[in-house]
Amino acid sequence: MFSQKLSKSKFAKGAITGICILGLFLVNGLNVFAVDKEKGKVTTTQKTSSVESQNLPNKENPLLIDEKGKRVLIYTEVHEMNVHQSNVHWGIVFKDGKFQDRAILRAYSNHLAFHDALLKIGAKPGNNLTKDTVGKHVEGDTLDIKATWPGLGKELSLNDIFVDEKGKPFTIKFGGNRKASEEKNTGCITCLESCWISISSNANYPQTGSIKRFLSPNSHFKGNANVLPEDGKPVMLIYKVASAK
Repeated sequence: MFSQKLSKSKFAKGAITGICILGLFLVNGLNVFAVDKEKGKVTTTQKTSSVESQNLPNKENPLLIDEKGKRVLIYTEVHEMNVHQSNVHWGIVFKDGKFQDRAILRAYSNHLAFHDALLKIGAKPGNNLTKDTVGKHVEGDTLDIKATWPGLGKELSLNDIFVDEKGKPFTIKFGGNRKASEEKNTGCITCLESCWISISSNANYPQTGSIKRFLSPNSHFKGNANVLPEDGKPVMLIYKVASAK
């Protein structure tokens, strides 16, 4: 009788221990085995999405620097006007900058703070453009830009969330331009053609003057209405040097 009671007691303790361990696996999203259908071999994956669990910026803390991962993360919000109508130049602009009304995404991070954050992760600016370099293309490290937002559960590329009417992919480079950006205070973080003021811009198109841009623009751009969330909804952007591992 005593041995039976002891066995039941051991069994109960073992069951409780097992439940606790299982709970830790579920809460912490530990690695489980999954089959890679494309490569036909077993790999490990996360039970909990890394996008949902990672530390992301918000309104109160709109810029995060991940020095270990060599990433800069900023909080932005959708400006619906430029999702449903196109513009000729502007992509991501600081909400307190002069050109915030022309943005597809309004950033809560100051453009100068964004510039300095890119330097901290080792990004090299081009600083090759001035107001007189019309026809030239922005230089500097190429930036890989990803986007995510609450509930999305994954990261999208800039090519997924922005549309170039000419169908070209975006090639964003760290132009630098800190002095011009501070003087003009446009707030431009990422422009969609080579720009001598914006911190980063699209090397696929040359710098152009304001009159030519009005009469014969390089292209037209807008947000992808089929992908982006509604007006005023948050979009977190992740910038990383394209060559960084």
